Amino acid sequence: MDLKDAIKKRQSIRAFKPDPVTRDILSGIIEDALLAPSWGNTQPWEFTIAGGDAVKRLGEELSDKNMNKIPDNPDLEMPEKWPDLCMGRYRNVGKELFETLSIGRGDKKKRDQHYENMFNFFGAPNAIYIYIDKELGVYSVLDVGIISHSISLLATDYGLGTCILAAAVRYPDIVRAHLNIPQSKNLVIGIAIGYPDWDSPYNQYKSKREDLDTLVRWADG
Repeated sequence: MDLKDAIKKRQSIRAFKPDPVTRDILSGIIEDALLAPSWGNTQPWEFTIAGGDAVKRLGEELSDKNMNKIPDNPDLEMPEKWPDLCMGRYRNVGKELFETLSIGRGDKKKRDQHYENMFNFFGAPNAIYIYIDKELGVYSVLDVGIISHSISLLATDYGLGTCILAAAVRYPDIVRAHLNIPQSKNLVIGIAIGYPDWDSPYNQYKSKREDLDTLVRWADG
């Protein structure tokens, strides 16, 4: 697939077919993604790829913690406030997604089901966790963002879909217990990955982007 086509086609997939992704394909995606740039070529990222019963049990426990209102304790602080423009975009995503799913503002049952799905990796058969040493700082987190995008684009090239999920790392102690990730690592992000279920209304929604003139300034001297 042409790179530009992969960039344009990629979207957050929130419903997956149950078919597992083979280890060969997942290995190929990660191996190619490892060519991503990082600060001074430090390559700070490490990965655990979960599938089968492991990802199922992990998703069930994460969902259970969220549904029972257990306070989360992510390794990296999650943002609670945004500038007005960013907050507007953030709110629009939720509003437009729920409209696509025909979930009304007062429909607590369906909204709870959505969050349960989210903590269950939206039914993805596999999940990729990316983590770094605790002594590393913000630029290593930036590096994780870069390689996460590379993974998502490569997955698109394989006919797969991804959803980059902060929800996957909100209860890091549970993740460590299930996946045997050392305490010396900070969990940065999780990525749901699998074959998209294009019949699901979830995947009929794609978030909008601002136009170039809104976000770009030119300084030509």
